[in-house]
Amino acid sequence: MRRVAVTPGAWVFAAGLILAAPVAARAATPPAPAAAAPHAAVPAPAQPDPSMVFYPAAAKAAGVEGSATIRCSRNEHLALVNCSLVSETPTGQGFGAAALAMAAQSQDNPKVDIPAMKTEASADTVLRFSLHPPAITPDITVMAHTMSTPKIIAKPTDAQIKAAYPVRALSDQVEGGAVILCQVSDKGALEACRVDREAPGGYGFGQAAVDLAVDFKLTPAEIDGEPVPGAPVRISVPFRSDDPTAPLSLDTKPAPK
Repeated sequence: MRRVAVTPGAWVFAAGLILAAPVAARAATPPAPAAAAPHAAVPAPAQPDPSMVFYPAAAKAAGVEGSATIRCSRNEHLALVNCSLVSETPTGQGFGAAALAMAAQSQDNPKVDIPAMKTEASADTVLRFSLHPPAITPDITVMAHTMSTPKIIAKPTDAQIKAAYPVRALSDQVEGGAVILCQVSDKGALEACRVDREAPGGYGFGQAAVDLAVDFKLTPAEIDGEPVPGAPVRISVPFRSDDPTAPLSLDTKPAPK
C-alpha cells in the first residue's frame, strides 16, 4: 500500500504494527548573558519560511491571517494538478489565489511514475496562513513522495519463544508479555531494540522480548520504492500458554479466591 506525503521527514504509517512517529527535538533557548563575551558566538537568525513569498501582501501588511481550501488531483509524478478553490477565510484577502498559486508550483517527483494516480478522486487540502509564526502550512510546493509501511513477514517460532521464556516466570507458572521499541533496517531486521513496557514486572519478559527481536523479519520501509533504514516500530511479544502463535505447556496457576 502506498501513501503520499508532502513532508518527507516524517514517518506516517498505517496499521499492522504499532508505529511510533519520531518527535522533532527542540533546542532550548539559552538565557541571554548579562554581558557578551569578546568571542561569544552569535546565533544565526532564523531562516524565513520560503513559502511566505506566496502570502498575500496586503493581508500580511494588515496583519491578517487566514486559510484556504483547494481541491486537486495528482498526476503520475504526484504533482498537484487541476486545482480549484473550494473556500477561503476571510474572503477578499487573496488567500484563495495564493493557495492556487502555490499549487501551480507543485513539483513532479522524477522517481515516481504511477499512471493510476490520474484516475484517483480529487482531494481537498486546507492551507493555513499564519503570521505568528510566519508560515503557510502545508507547503504544497514541496515534492511529494510515496511511503510504504514495514510489515512483519516472519515471527519467532514456538520453539524460539519457549527457549526465550524467562526461567523464573516459567518456574512460577507466570504468563506475561512485553512491548519493545525498535528500528527497522533497510534489510528488514529489527535493530536498536529496547523495552518499552512489560507486564508483570520483575520476571524478565522485557529482556526476553528483546532477545527474540533477531527472530523477526519485516519488509523495510520504502520511500519512492527505495528501502530506507530507521523506521521506528513498537512490537508486542506475548508469552502466554493460550496464545496459538506462542503455545507453551504451562499449568497456569488458578486465580486467587
